[in-house]
Amino acid sequence: MSVNIDLHFTVSELTDAAQAEAVAASVGSLLRDEGFEDQISYGPVVDNGVHYVTGESRFPIIISGFGRWQPYFETSFASAVAEAAPGAETSIDWGYPDEEY
Repeated sequence: MSVNIDLHFTVSELTDAAQAEAVAASVGSLLRDEGFEDQISYGPVVDNGVHYVTGESRFPIIISGFGRWQPYFETSFASAVAEAAPGAETSIDWGYPDEEY
């Protein structure tokens, strides 16, 4: 069974702009591997000297077998971030737009 999901993520506790760029590149590689490159907007952000990476789906993403895929994606996401920024913190929020209507 497939489900429509919204995805929002934040990667925080980054040291500087270079680390934020490295995280964005690593996450971008994962998103490309998953086929989401055109469906999720993401990138590094600096706000009052604090660097982080954020991203969100542009529209609901259809995922087949979401219950099996979600833990895989969350683990892959954490690994992609850790490669570029071992001390970073990740947050992934899932939305279920079909339940909101």
